[in-house]
Amino acid sequence: MSAMKETFNVLPRLSFRWVKANELLLNSMEVALDKTYKTHELQGEGYQALQKEDLPLSSEFKGVNEQMVAMAEEHHNTGLYIHVGENEEKEIHVTHVLDAHNSVLIEKNVIVLEKGAKMNLIMDYSSDETETFSNILNKIKVSEGAELNLIKIQRLNSFSRHLESRFSTVEAAGKVNYISVELGGKEAVVNYMTDLKGDESEGHVKSVYLGFGERVIDLSHHMNHFGKRTNSDMIFKGALKDKSKKAFRGTLDFKNGSTHSEGNEEEFTILLSPKVKSYAIPLLLCREDDVIGNHAASNGQIDEEKLFYIMSRGMSESEAKKIIIESHIRPIIDLIPVESIKDIILAAVEKELTGE
Repeated sequence: MSAMKETFNVLPRLSFRWVKANELLLNSMEVALDKTYKTHELQGEGYQALQKEDLPLSSEFKGVNEQMVAMAEEHHNTGLYIHVGENEEKEIHVTHVLDAHNSVLIEKNVIVLEKGAKMNLIMDYSSDETETFSNILNKIKVSEGAELNLIKIQRLNSFSRHLESRFSTVEAAGKVNYISVELGGKEAVVNYMTDLKGDESEGHVKSVYLGFGERVIDLSHHMNHFGKRTNSDMIFKGALKDKSKKAFRGTLDFKNGSTHSEGNEEEFTILLSPKVKSYAIPLLLCREDDVIGNHAASNGQIDEEKLFYIMSRGMSESEAKKIIIESHIRPIIDLIPVESIKDIILAAVEKELTGE
């Protein structure tokens, strides 16, 4: 008897079913909702344990799916309320290490930046070799003229399921800069929705991913343009090897009233094996004229001439491929404003590429 399937990351506008890209189907999991969890380390100021603080969700937002969002709302076993006051600047590092004693993470965070505030927020997820489950819900409000730089590093083992749902609202002249690094997990599923509510608000999402073994990576990003002269871009770069599978679902949605706005989405994947599967489903929705929406996606193998050139300098084939992949994703990693976090990411990339 086959296992029951659960649906994740359904496209906001369905395509032909034969394409098999409308949603992700995974085996259902039994999750111990009574499990306790202890955050490994917190650095910085401006946070407290989440109590009754909350932010509303858009009726359009389903996250990875409604059941996982409800689980995080009702059964979270850890979470923070992060508040940055008007014109304040803060930096917070949240470090999660999942193991046999901390194998179930159900996290809900509420993040509020007041007018003119600025924050660097680093969220790092790692594990030992224990099979783990993590389900994260982030609710974010960025007020007028505020800026949030959120860097997420996910480097769990290859036995774990990792889910993240993130909903953000951005007011006039506010800005969110999201850098997401998905390097681990047996199944890594993320769903971000950003509402650019205010005029001249901005949303920028950059993502790096690596797929090895039979890893499943499913990335859904939805950028809603409401205000005038809003700007967004989504850039995704990664590499797939062995029998891994990746799906990218990127939606640019220009709502009524978003005149003079611009959005871009780009996705580039290096294919290192004929057995990998890579789907890119860029979606452009528009209810307003005088807007600009661009999308591009490409999948390809490593350029043989480039590989030969590097190997002719004394490198082995595996070393040459490592250099090419690192150069492919390095432009996004270099955007991270914290040097120590760059080092953590590059070390994790090295481990994935070399298997050491």
